[in-house]
Amino acid sequence: MADSSSAAEIQAVPAPEAKAPPPPVLTFDSFPVSDEIKAGIRALGYITPTDVQAAVITPAVQGRDVVVQAKTGSGKTCAFGVPLLDRVARTPAKPHEPHALVLAPTRELAHQVSEELRALGAPKGLKVHAIYGGVPMGKQIAALNSGVDVVSGTPGRILDHLRRKNMSFDSLEVIVLDEADEMLSLGFFEDVTRLCDACTSAQQTIVLSASLDEATERLVSRYAADAERVDLSADTLSVEGIGHRYYTIGDDLPKHHYLLYVLQAEQPSAAIVFVNTRSDASTVATALAREGHRAEMISGELPQKERERVMASIRSGELKLLVATDLAARGIDISHLSHVINYSLPEDPAIYLHRVGRTGRVGRRGTAVSLVSGARLRTLGLLERHFQIHFEECTFPPREEMVQRRNDSLLVELVAEADRAICDGFLGAAEAVLAHPSARQIVALLLKRRADQVHDTKRSVDNQPRRSPGPGRPRPRGKRRGRG
Repeated sequence: MADSSSAAEIQAVPAPEAKAPPPPVLTFDSFPVSDEIKAGIRALGYITPTDVQAAVITPAVQGRDVVVQAKTGSGKTCAFGVPLLDRVARTPAKPHEPHALVLAPTRELAHQVSEELRALGAPKGLKVHAIYGGVPMGKQIAALNSGVDVVSGTPGRILDHLRRKNMSFDSLEVIVLDEADEMLSLGFFEDVTRLCDACTSAQQTIVLSASLDEATERLVSRYAADAERVDLSADTLSVEGIGHRYYTIGDDLPKHHYLLYVLQAEQPSAAIVFVNTRSDASTVATALAREGHRAEMISGELPQKERERVMASIRSGELKLLVATDLAARGIDISHLSHVINYSLPEDPAIYLHRVGRTGRVGRRGTAVSLVSGARLRTLGLLERHFQIHFEECTFPPREEMVQRRNDSLLVELVAEADRAICDGFLGAAEAVLAHPSARQIVALLLKRRADQVHDTKRSVDNQPRRSPGPGRPRPRGKRRGRG
């Protein structure tokens, strides 16, 4: 017979508390949007929304004005695109009259936004078109005349079309100001306010910005005073997910030789190489291409069509290295960059954060590497103190070793090419060259010609530096640069 006191003690032991079930994982299927828009989301491979998408989509779908402060690359286009397209999809189509307008600070961003919105709205058959300067107006006018549901563009060119009555805002329901702080810093305040004032039928305003400075707040108070605020940190406050390294360079080798070593050591899958001047952009892109790297530059002098080709190439993974100045890189959003490389540190330490913030996005790790001369080490100290960045110091091998590595790499490539080539007919000439007193100079000339040929296979003709016209040859006439 069991002891009764023991049984009572056993019964008195409290049962373990049941653990609360984990909260359900939020997916895009959770949002109250149409099946067609959800199909567009799935087609892009999106499953779990980012923080900004989770915070913005529902109030925006409900028709509320929304002001969003979030870092670039956090998924803002999808955050405003899903509710915008869902609203447009529920609106009876009217030819020639867009129902939504997205204003962006740069041509690249306007184009990028239009591409994503077009993909998201494809299952519903929504028409999205990009309108910006630097390209002929004829095709844009034809697109507007054929009927466009959503326009994504830069303020200057949109205003031009509005003045010429090529487009109407009578049916406009939603206006989005993307990267508003950047747009205002480029001097578009007057154009933006004119366009917003012309959108008298708009029922919803969405403002997205990396920072809410005084000018941006003025814009918000004027057009979205009662908006729901979503604050998910500004660009200038976060270096999370980014490792920072620096190499101290000397003056015993050309600077691009140090860059070549860094590329060999770091092995980036895709990178932007930042320079401080347009001249450096041309020089560095040329040096990289001559060494066999797939590298091209973006510059304010490039035709818009070429800029778009270069950006499409790096987004698709075809192009590995993009060389750019800070001005030319404005509005660039490439989510898969593994590295940002500072060929030269910027004069303003805050610009460093804008540069490196282009890597380490959407949950990925990123690496920022800087080439630093002894005189610029002070800049790193400022960054460490003001922004709590820890820099890892890396060193170059001795000069002789770097030169030997480069020569060995070139020799391996030449031997491989020679083994594949059929050149028996030139062996006698080769022996004569090797026996000549100027053999070294002749071989150097042949190597230079080879480097030029390699360069031309790695870069588009339209991406190469413009040659100065010779004596007596007329200079090409410069094109008037349009706004936006």
